[in-house]
Amino acid sequence: MPARPARLPTEREIAAYEADGAVALKGVYRDEWIALLREGVAEAMRTSDRYSRRIQDEGEPEFFTDYIASDRVPALRRFALEGPAAELSAALMRSRRANFLFDGVFVKEPGAAKPSVYHQDQPYYCVEGRQIVVLWAPLDPVPAHVCLRCVRGSHTWGAAFRPVRFRDGGGFGRAADDGYPDPPDVERDHADKLLAWDLEPGDVIAFHGMTIHGAPGNPRTGVRRRATNTTWVGDDAVYVERPGAMEPDFPDCGLKEGDPLDCARFPRVFERRA
Repeated sequence: MPARPARLPTEREIAAYEADGAVALKGVYRDEWIALLREGVAEAMRTSDRYSRRIQDEGEPEFFTDYIASDRVPALRRFALEGPAAELSAALMRSRRANFLFDGVFVKEPGAAKPSVYHQDQPYYCVEGRQIVVLWAPLDPVPAHVCLRCVRGSHTWGAAFRPVRFRDGGGFGRAADDGYPDPPDVERDHADKLLAWDLEPGDVIAFHGMTIHGAPGNPRTGVRRRATNTTWVGDDAVYVERPGAMEPDFPDCGLKEGDPLDCARFPRVFERRA
């Protein structure tokens, strides 16, 4: 069994997640897990793989992103398979089980100006279902003005928006004709719905896979903004093939359309006892 979180979400927090599509959970990861994640982020930045990217423009402070880093970084793999995130995610999804989809690393050095564009996660991925949650964990203090921001209630809008690339706004071969309309202008049309929080290491933002979210740059702080996330799926999640390219993709998973997302590539890390 994986380690337990410092605390489980309350019923009120679960209800907020369900209604708003995002909730901040204070003090759920213990210090030893934050230390392990910091170790993992440092190694991820020293190495590289196909999803390791520097998104900043030339001459700007670093904005580093990485996906599936746990495949090559033992500390991140240990966190995913032995840490507290699996049980936390199962509680939020009200799921009997929690399967690990993949992880992400996000580092914005002081002065990094480029934002993370507003998007939904799920339309990038090979998963359909309502039980998909992303746990975003800061590894440094994060004031609300540079925090990840979520559009309250956007997971209920019934639309899967076209995924876009962070660096250049390009797409992945999905468009309105495929059922993926352009994402909305959040700052113009939905600024009154934005949720953001002051966070400390050990806190987590949990958001639904269909919640629109993004983040500003890190221009006005003197500290790094390191964060990781882990993405989890529950009982109703199934494998799907989308038009164009999926990111990340998992050609080795051995699943076909409609199969439960429950296999060696997407391991079952937590299962609730009867």
